[in-house]
Amino acid sequence: MRKPVRITLFITVSLVLILAIIYSILKMIAFQKAISNIENYITQELSKRKRTVEWVNNPDSTIKALLVNKAYYQALLTASKSDSIILAISIPDSSVSLLIKGVVVHKAKAEHVKLSPLFSAINTPILIHGLSMPFTIAKQTSTIPKVPLMVKIAPRDTSEYTPDIVPDTTDHAPVNFILELKPNILLYFYESNPSQSSDGFNQFKFDLRERTWTVAQDIKRMVKLRAPVYKPYIRFRLSNKDAKAIYRAIPEHGQVVLRLE
Repeated sequence: MRKPVRITLFITVSLVLILAIIYSILKMIAFQKAISNIENYITQELSKRKRTVEWVNNPDSTIKALLVNKAYYQALLTASKSDSIILAISIPDSSVSLLIKGVVVHKAKAEHVKLSPLFSAINTPILIHGLSMPFTIAKQTSTIPKVPLMVKIAPRDTSEYTPDIVPDTTDHAPVNFILELKPNILLYFYESNPSQSSDGFNQFKFDLRERTWTVAQDIKRMVKLRAPVYKPYIRFRLSNKDAKAIYRAIPEHGQVVLRLE
């Protein structure tokens, strides 16, 4: 190998390594900043309302479990005061439920759940307090549209009655969607077993598009000598039927209750 080529290769590899190290350092900074942002958000939200869960110093496993349960049910109680459908997620039993006024109208079992390591890094008392209140959906992204509202006018007599059109049960469109909660918590929902090979490819494109957009935003911030933004996530895999029912039922800016342990 010629000397100019070796020099060029050495410089290229060195630059790549330097950029990788810088990116890793900035990601660590972003991780710590995300923890701080979530803790500050929870503290600010709690200052607006009466605390319903009092933390106990150095609790044993039994006391901690009671506090976690109390926080979860308090969040459900608060959310049930709304007339809208709420989304309740319990990580311990991998359940994703839709509730109206506290009554479960649909419950699904996630086949796979993956949590961001950030949740275990948040100050435990602050996290428990934060989970005692529902989160609000700030943004939704999906591969399927919401179903428009249908208004039916009752016929004046039987002569005007026309039977409903039989729904198309062959709709197997791949269902993948993302819910972004305040403060920058991402909930990813993927169809667990795409029914067709094209569905699996569509799922791959959906995920790749999201990851590519995130990397592009990180690069833009790095060029401006700013740390990238880290958003904690929870990833779920649900059946096509459950994923579709959940996405189309939740309001645009609905409430989400989380139980992480």
